[in-house]
Formats: sequence, structure tokens, C-alpha cells
Amino acid sequence: MNSLQDLGATTAISAASETMSSLMSTATPTLLAAAGAVLLADFASGLVHWAEDAYARRDTPVIGKWIGEANLEHHVKPRAFVARGYWASSWDLILAASLVVVGAWWLDRLDWTVWLFALVAANANQIHKWAHRAPHENGWLITQLQRFKLIQTQRHHARHHTGKKDSHYCSVTNFLNPLLEELEFWKLLERGLAKVGIHRRADPTAEAR
Repeated sequence: MNSLQDLGATTAISAASETMSSLMSTATPTLLAAAGAVLLADFASGLVHWAEDAYARRDTPVIGKWIGEANLEHHVKPRAFVARGYWASSWDLILAASLVVVGAWWLDRLDWTVWLFALVAANANQIHKWAHRAPHENGWLITQLQRFKLIQTQRHHARHHTGKKDSHYCSVTNFLNPLLEELEFWKLLERGLAKVGIHRRADPTAEAR
């Protein structure tokens, strides 16, 4: 009797182990793909943020009034844009993300990772806005997401608003900025552009250091 019970227990454990192994082998690539989509959206937010901060000013043709002036205002009064509504803060990113989705569909490459990338990228300014608000303004859910570092925290984003304001451009997570700063990615990119005559413009709101 005991041997039958032992055999049954062994069989059950073996089946459970195989099930867990199967789930892990399925879940791991999915989680990695999801993380990749989120980090790619984070990098895209940083690339746009860097380009605006480094090269857009009030006198920049076409985009000066729209982007250059708004960026300088944000560096002087970081919380000013918190009062803006969702659409006012995100319409341009929603448009860009929609174009990505349409392009992926056109190329027959539209899948859930593209949708996830588009969703996160379209809301990068909203996540940025949350990083400028206090926990009581964000509410319980957003505060928990920040607490567990699933989205960018206030403390992390504050680094962008200190000194020369030329670092920590990515606005979605806490993970990419340290790596990009360690690699001096943005500085290397600026040096490369300077060699072809495109120079970073001084930020009048930045502190000398």
C-alpha cells in the first residue's frame, strides 16, 4: 500500500515538475519580449527627449514655438505641465504610436509586442507627468507601480532636472538611464553630430557645473 502511495506521490510530483518546466519555458520568452518592448519604448522616449533638449530652442524653425519653448518652460517650471490634460500632453505621441502600428500592419509584422510598444510609447508623457507628481496626487495604483519600479520614480527623474540637465532622458523606467549614462551614449551621439556640423545648443536654464 505504501509503495503505491509513494508511486502516486512520485508521479504527481513529476507531473507538477514537468508542468512548471513547461510554463517556465513558455513564460520566459514572453516576459523577455515584453521587457524588450517596454525598454524599446523607453529608449524611444529618451531619444525624442534628448533631441528636443539638445537642439530645439525658441528660434528653431517650425518646431521652436511648439517644442523648443515648451521644453525651456518645463526646465524652469517642471510641474507646469502637470496641469495639462491627457490629450494635450500626449496627442503627438499617440499619433506617432499609431503610425508605428499602421506601419507594422502594412508590413504584416503587427503582433502583441508592437501593440505593447505603442501603448507604452504613447503614454510616455503621462508616465513623465506622474514622475513630477506627489504620491497623493498619483493615487494608490500609480504609486505602487513607482514603488516597485515598474515605471519611473520621482527620485530617478529628478536627476534630469539638476545641473546641466543633459542626462537621464528616458522617461518610462529607471533601468535604461544608468546604462546609457555609463556608456556616455548621448555625449557620443552629440560628438558624432558635431563632426557633421550639428552642435548641441546651450540650455539657458541649466546650471553651470
